[in-house]
Amino acid sequence: MAKAVVTSSNRSGQAEPLPVEFANTLSASRGALVEGLACPADLETWLRRHQGLFPDPGPLRGEAAVRVSDQQLCHARVLRDTVRRLIAARVDRKAPDPWDVAHVNRASSMCQSWPVLVWQDPRAPGAEFLCTTDAVTHALALIARSLVLLLAGEQGALLRSCRAPGCVLFFYRHHPRRAWCSSGCGNRARVARHQARRCVGDPP
Repeated sequence: MAKAVVTSSNRSGQAEPLPVEFANTLSASRGALVEGLACPADLETWLRRHQGLFPDPGPLRGEAAVRVSDQQLCHARVLRDTVRRLIAARVDRKAPDPWDVAHVNRASSMCQSWPVLVWQDPRAPGAEFLCTTDAVTHALALIARSLVLLLAGEQGALLRSCRAPGCVLFFYRHHPRRAWCSSGCGNRARVARHQARRCVGDPP
């Protein structure tokens, strides 16, 4: 069975599926949503930081620099929001919007890559990978494919939404006792429960 691509989360230090890392580029702070892909440079930075976490051959393989256009950024945000809705549907065990399913399937099919034999040195043949599109589109296609494998596989049952007050992040429950996306969210949730109990116990 194919396995979903995992990455190392910046928040908890735990392994998270690649689509979850991408979904979590939308976060929240003090009750307001925080857009992690506010400009093309944000997506360029995200791709560079995660380039070693894509399956081989990675989308940035051999690329000296990646340049994201405004249109590509728009496509990335639409895919990110689609990924978030599909993960939420899996977590909540609800039927997804058919448009979301169709969109991630379209994104998954936007790029193809294949190996070609390179044999310049008689003693050391090698391989190079060709791709039908640019590095950014390739990366988005791989994210979409990873999401398909994640949602359709056994790992999908372990996806969770963080229930800490104000948090909008997702995580993979790799341990039965894990209940939050990070220790910080766990602390905030415990404080909120403690305050709620105090309010209930206070006399009118």
